[in-house]
Amino acid sequence: MVLATPLRSSLGLSGEHDGLAVVDLRHPDAVESVLGRLHDGGDVPIVTCAAADEEAVRRLITFTQIRYPGFRACLEPLPGTPLAVGVVSSLVDDLHGDDVFAWRLAALDLLRASLWSAVWLPSVTGLSTPTPSLFQHVRSWLPGSGFLAVAAPEPRVLPARSAPVSGVEARPDSALIHSPLTRPTWVVDAVAKAVQPQSVSAVETVREPIDVYGTEAAVELVAVPVSFASASRPDSAAVVACPACGVRHARPTCPVCKMSAQPGRATQGARP
Repeated sequence: MVLATPLRSSLGLSGEHDGLAVVDLRHPDAVESVLGRLHDGGDVPIVTCAAADEEAVRRLITFTQIRYPGFRACLEPLPGTPLAVGVVSSLVDDLHGDDVFAWRLAALDLLRASLWSAVWLPSVTGLSTPTPSLFQHVRSWLPGSGFLAVAAPEPRVLPARSAPVSGVEARPDSALIHSPLTRPTWVVDAVAKAVQPQSVSAVETVREPIDVYGTEAAVELVAVPVSFASASRPDSAAVVACPACGVRHARPTCPVCKMSAQPGRATQGARP
């Protein structure tokens, strides 16, 4: 697996983050080189990225296909903050076993549908997704403001000036992960009290929060189900080899060549 995203400066143009291969999408040559090495090794990489970067990464994959004839990849955009995209990519990359390609795809599907992702900000100035209300913009001008911008599953901006935090549902089967704190903050404890996770931990981010949100005070948070690995593992009978490209998966449509098979009908051709 490879995560394509703007990287923090300490990671350079490409490298590893928590064991996951990462590459800076702002540097096409670096992306092509990383994907090319995987192609030379015979791998069909799963390339993850933020949903907002999907078209940019798709173009880079197309450039790689031109540079390396026969190159194939599976592009998997993910919702949520940069922390969520990095955490989900790392968790799925850690899966190993029989039909791991199909298992990783199923895990990505499950996590897309079940993760909770947000960022706490002292101001909504400069925030475009989710879209703050006019009142929230005005409130940002006043001292002591605070907001919880929920990116997934339902984008919205919640007031969060102090504990307790309202509007956050409990997720007792989850692990709560947050970005490193640059200063003591009540936010993590307040969100943890609302989410009621099984564990709370901090992880290093692939992007500097100040580069994304314009402030060092930003606190990214993501809750993922602790049972995602076992819950997502597909039944062996559901995993089939694509008749066109041979990739084994459990989806209705091949994630690589886009060929689909409908029950009782002949297999359709690959989509251009």
